[in-house]
Amino acid sequence: MATLNVISIIGISLTIISITNKKQYDHQNVENINILNVKNRKFDYIVVGAGAAGAIVAYRLADEAGSTVLLLEAGGPQNLYNDIPALQDKDEYAVQNWKYPTNESNQIAGGRVFGGSSAINSMNYYRESPEYYRLWTEITGLSEWTFDKVLPYFLKSENNLDHKLVAENSGYHRTGGRVTVTSSESNAMMKHLMIGAEMLGHKKTFGDGREPMGAAVLQNTIDTNRSRVSTEKAFLENNKLKNFKIFGNSMVTKVIFNNQKQATGVEFSRYGRKYRVFANKEVILSAGSIGSSKLLMLSGVGPRDHLKQFEIPVVADLNVGHNFVFPLIAIITFDIINQSMVEPPTETIDHLIDYYIRHTGPLGYNQSTIICFPEQAYSQSYPELSNGCLLARTGLVNNRMTLFAIAVVRRPKTTGRIELVSNDPFKAPVAKTCTVCDSTDVDKMVKVFKSIIQLYTSPYMRQFIQFNPIGGGCTPCAGDNYSCDDYLRCIVKKYTSPALSMGGCRIGVSPETGAVVDKTFRVFGVQRLRVIDSSIIPVPTEQGMTISMMIGEYGSHTVINGF
Repeated sequence: MATLNVISIIGISLTIISITNKKQYDHQNVENINILNVKNRKFDYIVVGAGAAGAIVAYRLADEAGSTVLLLEAGGPQNLYNDIPALQDKDEYAVQNWKYPTNESNQIAGGRVFGGSSAINSMNYYRESPEYYRLWTEITGLSEWTFDKVLPYFLKSENNLDHKLVAENSGYHRTGGRVTVTSSESNAMMKHLMIGAEMLGHKKTFGDGREPMGAAVLQNTIDTNRSRVSTEKAFLENNKLKNFKIFGNSMVTKVIFNNQKQATGVEFSRYGRKYRVFANKEVILSAGSIGSSKLLMLSGVGPRDHLKQFEIPVVADLNVGHNFVFPLIAIITFDIINQSMVEPPTETIDHLIDYYIRHTGPLGYNQSTIICFPEQAYSQSYPELSNGCLLARTGLVNNRMTLFAIAVVRRPKTTGRIELVSNDPFKAPVAKTCTVCDSTDVDKMVKVFKSIIQLYTSPYMRQFIQFNPIGGGCTPCAGDNYSCDDYLRCIVKKYTSPALSMGGCRIGVSPETGAVVDKTFRVFGVQRLRVIDSSIIPVPTEQGMTISMMIGEYGSHTVINGF
């Protein structure tokens, strides 16, 4: 900056202002419907929730089927913080997060914003392994969910700009979709971590899930200008479709049914005013695992005894809220010894110039490394299905750059349940979890931490990082041993939490199997109502965004083709 003259500074400042104004204009103008025209309006389809799945469903129905579509979202448009990858932990995201409460006094994140969780998450593009979908088919009894059958729906939205990758993997990755996916250069610390992993024998793989065991740098949904690509940006901004109406800050409170148990519309509230809108064809819920489960139960679709508890008339007795699944995570941190190794993502003038003008610098960086340990596979029947993994990334903690070690048990035995606490639609449901109730899950997490500590405290890695001990009553063993069972078990029991939520409206062959929706996403026991989002998922993973987008593509294809 010292070499820039006043004229240059003014010119750069005006350029940044122009860029940010355009970005904010695109965000704010997602909504394109006049509230005065909504009352008593009819549409072919009403989609509830503009997240990773819902934004895709609504857009495809309007664009490909030519249907009239109303998309309702409880949150509002994204802002400039959502665009910048390195600012994913900013407090400004708080109002865009449902922060669903659990009975264990922690919270489960969920996006309350256009783009849903794709607007506030880590932007990792990860599909999971073919074995993951084999387990999916085994649990649900549905042959439609093998990997080869879902792959086309991953490809449909993908615009992968790693051209070498696409050329070498024809049929597995593509360009031309609406969701931009890029590879980026790792920072110095993450490069050292990959070297350390390879020195310990971890195979280097590509991070799309195809080879689940080994170490990989994940691709991100970030464009060439280093801006986040959420489903808002990919599918909703700059909407020119006159048959596609989008409305935010609209809390849907009920699905309306007629006497034939047909979903005919929804009720929603916006700034204290109540509205009703109606669907000629179908209502589609894409409000996420907790949001869709809650809305179904408030509308009379759910467990009979639970609904009666809140004096909600029963429309269909289904296991809504059951089969709630989630991966488990626990985090420890390591201080980076040489702080000059990794530039902190602070909002300085220099960094803003790098980001907006040159599309470089720490603000545009959001790299994660994933290492899944072969000795911690899901089961003997699924040796290629990873269960114990490390997610690693750098971040700023207390003004110091830190290397995170996020221990993950992807598919624990423990499951939960989503329950209402009231028939008041403005009160959050509770996610009932029991994260360390199963001793085998605790044992698995301890083993993951041991593998992580072996890597992080290896002779190679000790040159760059040092452990940041966790207090809270967890005491290392004699000789400051931080890898002994007692210490790690204490950490696991105190600090394990659900990473994100899936299930609650599980897909399957019949209600007798505990399923809520059939293979075409239709809700059992009622008509003209579907659920197309992460709530249908039977097998958890901590990398849910890409799978939710696939579900959106799969679900919209199903609706458009009349299944």
